[in-house]
Amino acid sequence: MRVYKCIVTGDELFTDTYPIELKDGLYTIKGKYVTRSDKVDDSLLGANPSAEEQEEGADENSTSGIDVVLDDRLMPTAFGSKKELQAYFKDFVKRIEENKKENDAKFDVDAWRKEVQNTFKIVCANFDYEFYTGSSSNPDGSIALVRREAPAGETDEIPFVSFFADGVKEEKV
Repeated sequence: MRVYKCIVTGDELFTDTYPIELKDGLYTIKGKYVTRSDKVDDSLLGANPSAEEQEEGADENSTSGIDVVLDDRLMPTAFGSKKELQAYFKDFVKRIEENKKENDAKFDVDAWRKEVQNTFKIVCANFDYEFYTGSSSNPDGSIALVRREAPAGETDEIPFVSFFADGVKEEKV
């Protein structure tokens, strides 16, 4: 199994249990909406409740959301405008650049900056996102971009979760 973590914070962002596509400098995952309950089915545990005793149990809770967000404990955050996203991205790129210079002697800064600018232009072309941070909620780390779109011929929207590929490191577990 492969785990993808933020290179700045070390937060786990996603795993290879999802279909992952790398395109235009973004890892993109096709998510799905799920509802999960924390109710325990006593019959699976071999329990045989007494007919005389009143059933004791906890209140049933359920959680709904996007599977990638729930599974990797991503935390919601927000950017009020493209300018706020641009300011975040500028600082984030500086941190990634420092990391790449330290870890890759053949790192071509100019070519990389051009690629990053193209990726950011693609992101800003459609500013209709929900934003999430890693589980630590550290604002310096990678941001997940969630956009919803309905495939051609369908009416239900599908969530697509994207991460800047250069801000993610892959670890084999």
